[in-house]
Amino acid sequence: MTSFLTLACATLICAQDLSLATILLDDQPWTARRDLTMKGPARQVKGPDGSTYAIVGEGAKRALEHRPAQGAPISISVVGLVTPSCLALSPDRGTLAVGDAGGKHIWFFRVNANGTLDAADRCATLRLRPGVLASNVVDVAYDSGGRIFAALPGEIHAFDPIARACGVIASPSAAPIDSFQTNGELLMVRQGSSVMVRMIQPYPKPKS
Repeated sequence: MTSFLTLACATLICAQDLSLATILLDDQPWTARRDLTMKGPARQVKGPDGSTYAIVGEGAKRALEHRPAQGAPISISVVGLVTPSCLALSPDRGTLAVGDAGGKHIWFFRVNANGTLDAADRCATLRLRPGVLASNVVDVAYDSGGRIFAALPGEIHAFDPIARACGVIASPSAAPIDSFQTNGELLMVRQGSSVMVRMIQPYPKPKS
């Protein structure tokens, strides 16, 4: 997801949603992988110019922080961003995605060449059940093609590279998801001591 697309996505999000058929393979169920191990959700990522972006604090006191290569950490506060809980950097390193556990959006920040963040926008809306205001989003990730995935405790929300919703992918089991990753060919979730994977279509979809 480029920085330009991030700025434009507030308008594009109203366009026609894409189908999960562009992501899922019908004949590929979730399967257990005992040979895989997964770390917990990403709480910090490295950006350009030696900067680091981090989620600091716990629970409702979590906050987003920019740590320049030199100088003191800078707290990033945005009106509407309630409880940042996870973050991921786009493949082109131009956009920082931040999940809001206390709200219902994935926020996007433009990452400038000097590492500073600006142009915050809540482009991707998580489809919560009626009356639910807090997503409790656990993890957020990009694949190599720029698709965005947000893992909630009981499901995974998928978006295309310009933050249009593709749909909601059911969790492998009733156990809560506590970590999520994707390499563009597999969705990988950790549920307690179990790691479950599901094969997906790579993006962009290869020509037949």
